[in-house]
Amino acid sequence: MKKRTLFLLLLAFVLVFSGCGKAREKEDQTDTEQEVQDGEDTRGESADTREVVDGKVRSYFTGEWIDQEIGTRRPLAIMLNNKKESLPMSGVNNASVIYECPVEKRITRWMGIFEDWEDLERIGSIRSCRLYFLHFAQEFDAVYAHHGQAFYALDSLNSGEFDVLSGGTKGIEKPVSNMYDRVPRPGKAHEHTLYAFPEGIWKDIEKKGYDMEMPSDYYEKFRFAPDGEIAEYEGYEDAVFLQPGGTHGENGFGGVKATFEYNPKDRKYYRSTYGNPHIDELTGEQVAVTNVIFQYCDGVVLDEDDYLHFASQAYNNDCIVFTNGKMIKGYWNTAGDLGTPARYYDMDNNQIVLNNGKTFICIVWNDYADEVVIE
Repeated sequence: MKKRTLFLLLLAFVLVFSGCGKAREKEDQTDTEQEVQDGEDTRGESADTREVVDGKVRSYFTGEWIDQEIGTRRPLAIMLNNKKESLPMSGVNNASVIYECPVEKRITRWMGIFEDWEDLERIGSIRSCRLYFLHFAQEFDAVYAHHGQAFYALDSLNSGEFDVLSGGTKGIEKPVSNMYDRVPRPGKAHEHTLYAFPEGIWKDIEKKGYDMEMPSDYYEKFRFAPDGEIAEYEGYEDAVFLQPGGTHGENGFGGVKATFEYNPKDRKYYRSTYGNPHIDELTGEQVAVTNVIFQYCDGVVLDEDDYLHFASQAYNNDCIVFTNGKMIKGYWNTAGDLGTPARYYDMDNNQIVLNNGKTFICIVWNDYADEVVIE
């Protein structure tokens, strides 16, 4: 009974906290809202009006041309195991967007947003849910896939409010039965052997009866450079080496020694973890993305076991966008209820333009913002 009471108190706090952020001065808020409304911030093309060329559309999530069938289908948000003992990952280079957030014990966990996943041999290894990952997944209208969960996420996962592919049976009322399986990995612990398999994913989606069509009124999260153009950001400060967590582990990123290094030859940022290139086991290639975003969020420790929660909604929290070797400082906003995508603005209140390609979003805990290193 005591545990249940504690949970209800914490849940009430989480629900309030999820809609709050580190707001700037209140007198500036109305002016900023009006400037954004009057500026170039638009909803973009809807699913019904996007241009189709030779059976392809521009991806909502990368700005690149992809098959219309894929580009008009809801993506998957899949939890990925980032523990040192579990690496390398499989299939991560097919993710259009990657989230990395701190978790308990001050390490991090990944969530990949996958549009194109059907031809992969496997995806994983798979990890458990934290409530804030489920919240971030809603920004993409994604179907959320995980195996296991923290206690604080259980009510949401069982609520029917979210489209989820929940593995495991502990506390889950309607777990899936087809998509998750073990792969022998000599030298790896049992917890690092679970993967998602595309054929089983479709079976479980069909069994759940989820509508996989992107909504016609999807509120686009990103703004990309026009097709064939590059957002140069001439005159902005160079940023070619990024450490979202510095050299120690209080905010999680230091615990996994996360770094990004920019390569001007292909205009991509290459990720290293635990001091080594972060490799996709299926391709043998290092994870490389076109854009990196440091999204600063308010965070809280929920209990003595160091379980965390982060605000997925905020008004004018800080962000830094890295693209083309440049650093664009600004802020991020969510314009509505849970699930409304966060958007990123520069200091002149213009929505920041990303270059076409994959994006890596690091959720940086505001309390440890001074750990970030940018060179």
